[in-house]
Amino acid sequence: MRALLLIDLQNAYFEFPELAAERERVVDRSNQLIAAARSAGLPIVLVRTEHEPDGSTWTISMLDDGQGFAFPGTEQAAYLDDLDCDGCSDVTKTRDDAFFGTRLQEHLESMGVTHVLIGGVSTHSCVAQTATSAFARDLRVSVAGEAIASDNSELSEAMLDFLTDALRQPVLDQEQSLAWLREGPSR
Repeated sequence: MRALLLIDLQNAYFEFPELAAERERVVDRSNQLIAAARSAGLPIVLVRTEHEPDGSTWTISMLDDGQGFAFPGTEQAAYLDDLDCDGCSDVTKTRDDAFFGTRLQEHLESMGVTHVLIGGVSTHSCVAQTATSAFARDLRVSVAGEAIASDNSELSEAMLDFLTDALRQPVLDQEQSLAWLREGPSR
């Protein structure tokens, strides 16, 4: 079974100018993927980051900086208004890796998912760490290359090279991603 996994398509991340410039493209491509997954009857999982205002869920860098973000119920934590969220599962995380401390693995296992197509932000952190963690859980991963974005292009390219070369996780263009959802992976 295949599933679409979209990470951190929420307002907080698109406050960064580099990501704000990519918002329309990423949401458009993500909505196309959501529509294709829905048509194919595949699970669609949206992953969001939320942190408690009291600092109890903050990362070390957030604690060092004394600054949290994406608090539950705030505009920052909300999914982008133009993202098609209808019928999608929702998983909340507090770390870059969407599997860490969440129910994501159990959720995917309960549906018999063995292959995931991952998109979202940021490529070099949350997308890459989730893809790496999925590999450690014996999930086959493909990356939706036109439904990702980052505020650090050098790190993103390096991480995509690593995912492709070391973990055999192909980066697909939009047509390949849509075909993956409609027909399954080519391998």
